Amino acid sequence: MSNSTSSNGTAAAGEDFVFHSYDAGFIVLSYIVSVVGCWTSLELLHKRTASKGLYNWYLLLGAATAMGAVAIWSMHFIGNRAITMDAGQPDMQIGYNAAFTAGSFFLPICVVGIAFYLFTISEQVSFTGTVSGGCLAGFAICGMHYLGQGGISNYHAVYDWRFVLGSGIIAVVAATLALGIFFYFKSGWTNTWWKRSACAFLLAVGVSGMHWVATVGTSYRLESVVDGNQNGLSRRTTVVVVLCLAIGCCITLVIFAIIGQRSRHRMADRAQQVVLACATWDQDGRLLVTPEGLLPCRKITNSYMERSFEDIFSTEHPVFCWIYRASRYWQSVTDLIPGMRMHLRSSSFAKRSRPGSATQPRDSPDGTEDYSQVFKELFCIAASDLATMLQEPLENLGVLYDEIVSTGTTKKSRGARIFASSQTGISNDDIESSPSRIIFGRGQLLFIVRRADKLETAQLQASGFRFAPVPQVVEHLARSMQVTVKELQPRLDRMKEFPRHIRTLDPGVHLACFALRPLFQRGFDILVPKEAKNLLPTVALPIAALDMWQIDFITRFDDWEVGKCLQWLSKQSILESATPREKDFFGQLYNGLFALGQKINDEFFQSARLTARPLRAPCYNPETGMHGQAEIIAFRVIADVHQSRLLNDRVEFTSSRFFLCQQHVYQKSPDHSIFARRAHREFASLLERKERPANPRASSSNYRRGFFGRMPSSPGVPTASTYSGQRDSSPSTVKEDSSSEKHLVDEPTSAPFGGIHVSNEVTIDVSEVRRGDRSPDVEMSNLGVFSEAGVAPIERETYIDELISLTIAERRQQRA
Repeated sequence: MSNSTSSNGTAAAGEDFVFHSYDAGFIVLSYIVSVVGCWTSLELLHKRTASKGLYNWYLLLGAATAMGAVAIWSMHFIGNRAITMDAGQPDMQIGYNAAFTAGSFFLPICVVGIAFYLFTISEQVSFTGTVSGGCLAGFAICGMHYLGQGGISNYHAVYDWRFVLGSGIIAVVAATLALGIFFYFKSGWTNTWWKRSACAFLLAVGVSGMHWVATVGTSYRLESVVDGNQNGLSRRTTVVVVLCLAIGCCITLVIFAIIGQRSRHRMADRAQQVVLACATWDQDGRLLVTPEGLLPCRKITNSYMERSFEDIFSTEHPVFCWIYRASRYWQSVTDLIPGMRMHLRSSSFAKRSRPGSATQPRDSPDGTEDYSQVFKELFCIAASDLATMLQEPLENLGVLYDEIVSTGTTKKSRGARIFASSQTGISNDDIESSPSRIIFGRGQLLFIVRRADKLETAQLQASGFRFAPVPQVVEHLARSMQVTVKELQPRLDRMKEFPRHIRTLDPGVHLACFALRPLFQRGFDILVPKEAKNLLPTVALPIAALDMWQIDFITRFDDWEVGKCLQWLSKQSILESATPREKDFFGQLYNGLFALGQKINDEFFQSARLTARPLRAPCYNPETGMHGQAEIIAFRVIADVHQSRLLNDRVEFTSSRFFLCQQHVYQKSPDHSIFARRAHREFASLLERKERPANPRASSSNYRRGFFGRMPSSPGVPTASTYSGQRDSSPSTVKEDSSSEKHLVDEPTSAPFGGIHVSNEVTIDVSEVRRGDRSPDVEMSNLGVFSEAGVAPIERETYIDELISLTIAERRQQRA
C-alpha cells in the first residue's frame, strides 16, 4: 500500500510531500496490540467492585494504564511503524520528539481514567454516564493520536478535515458502544469471558479504525533529515518500549487466566468438601459475592469423619449444636483460636484433618485425640480466616445458619446420589423444604449469615467485594456448588430473613402447644412454627400479666384436654353466672385456644392436656429495648410416632436436640458465659497436654503448664486455675466422643447453685532405668495426689425442660 503526492522520489526539505507506503504486517500487529491492551483493561475493570476504596483505585489506575498506554499509545506507534517513508531510506524515516511523546503517553491514561470513573460512579448503567464516558474515551483516542503526530520531529503533518471528523466519530461511537455493552453486562452479572473479549475486540476496532482513517487523510512534508546523533526517539526505541508494554499486558492476561482456572478447580473441589461460606446481605437485600460472583468461603475439612451410620453430621449432631452456640457468642472462642492453630500444627492426628491434607483422619493411635474437638477447632479457624478475608472482627462475622446444604449432588458420575421421598400426599416442594430429606452428596456447606448496614456495605465494597441481586448470581452459585437452582434459591430466600438475634416471645401472656413426636431410632421431635423454629406454636392473649385470680381459675383446668376446655368455656350457664371480668377472660381464653387449634390444624391437638402452672420464657420488649419474661399457658401432648413431620405451611416438627440448643442462645442470655467457660475448660486441657515439655523428668517440677503459659505452684499448696481440666502427666484415654455439647442439654439442673466439680492431679516421677544391654525400663514413683474442688457452671433450666419433664412423667404414669 502506498500514498504519494510526489513521484520524484526524494523531496527536498519543505518543498513537497514525501512518498510513503504501509507495511501490512505492522498494521495487523498494531491491531493485536490494541486488542491486548483493551482486553487487559476490561479484565481489570471487571475486578472493580465499587468507586471507592484503595483496592478499586488501584484497579482503575491499572485499567486506565492498560487502555491508554497499550491499547491507544502503543497501537499508535506500532501503526506509525508501518509507515515507510521515501522507499525506506533510513535518514527519511519518521522521528519523534521526546517531550511530545511523553505527553501523548500520559494524556490518554488520565482521560481514559476519568471516563472509566464516570462509567462506575453508579452500580447501574445510566445513559448520561455511558454517553459522557464514551465521549471522553473517544476524545482520549483522538487526542493521543494528534498529540503523538505533533511529536514528529522531521515532518510536518497535513490533515484532511473530512478524515479528521470521520476518525473522531469512529472513536466516540465505538468506545461508547463497546464500553456501554461491557458495563451493562457487568451490572447484570452476565459478562462472561467471551463477552468481555468481544467488547475488547470492538473497542480495539474503534482505536485502530480511528488511527487508520486519520492516517489515510494525512500527508507528510519533510522539514529536516534525521541525524542519528541528534536527540529524539528512534523508531526502534519506540517499538521496543511498545512491545515491552504489550508483553506486560499479555502476562497479566495469562495470570488472570491461571487464577480463573484455579478458582474454578478450587470451587469444584470445595463442592466435595465441608466448607464454611459467608452469606452477607445489605439493606436492599443483595448478596455479598466476590468479583467472580462466588460466595466468600473457607474450607473446614475434606469430609466429616462419621464413626457409624447413625453418626451423621446434621443439625441434630452435638458438634453442630456446639459450633452453632459458638457463632452466637464468638467471644467464647476468640482467644482460643491461636491455641487451636498451634494444636493443629503440632498434632499429627489433627494435621490429617487440616484443609489441604490429602489423607483422611482416623482414630488417634493412642486414644488421646477426639475428632469432635478437632472439627470444632477447624470450624473456629475457618471462621477466623473468613473474618480476616472480609477484614472484619470475628465478633461481627455473623451467626451460623440452621441448615446444612449438601453440595456436589449434581455430579452423579462422581458418586452423588439423591434419594427423594415417595410418600403419598406430600408434594415435591414439601419434601425439599423438609429437614428430613435425605441427600447424600459429596460435600456439605455451612453458612454464616448476617446483614450489613450502609457503612459496612461501603467498607466491603471498598475491600473488593460486590453486592448483587440473588436472581443474577444464583445460577452461577448453584453451578459452583454443584447443586440445582431449585434447591439453592429457597434456602437463600430464607437466609435473607434469618435473624441476627434469635427470636423471642413478645411480653405478655401466651397460649402454647408443646407437642412431641417420638422417633423410631431414639429421641423425639418438637412442634415449631416454620417462621421461628426456636419457639413453640403460640397465640398471644390481650393480657399484660396474669393476676392471682386468673391463675387460680386456670388451676381448675389442670390436666384437662383441649376439647374439654373449649366445651367448658362455651357453656352458657357458666357465662351467665360469671362476673364481667371473668366473661372477658373466658372469651380471651376461648378465642386464643381456638386460634391455636386453627394454626396447628391437626387432630392430635384435641388430646393435648393443660399445664395449669404458668411457665416463664425469655421475651424482648421492642419499645423499651429491655429483656424480660413472658408467661406461657401450655398444652402438652405426645403425637403418634407415625405423625408426618410436615403438618401444614405454618408448623412442622424439628429436631429436639437443636431446638433445646436454641433455648440458650437468645440475646444477652446468661448461658453465654457458662458456654464460654466450658469451651475454655474443654480446649485448655487438650492444648495443655500438647504444650508439655518433651523431657519426662519435667513432670515432677514445681510448674504446671496452663493455656496462657507456665503457672508456678508450691508443693502442698493448692493453686487456683482459671481453666480446670485433666492435668495428669501421662496421656489419658478420651471417650469415643467427649463433645461437651452432649452435656449442655442433658445435664441435670436440679442443683440451685451449681454442681460440685472435682479434679485430681497425680504427680508421677518418670525416669529411665537401663540394666545392662537391655532396653530401658520405666520406673515410676508416686509422689502424691493433689485434689481441688470448685463450683462447675450449670445452665439454668428452661421452660422447655420443665415441659419435657412433665410430659415424659405423665407418659410413664400412663404406662405404669
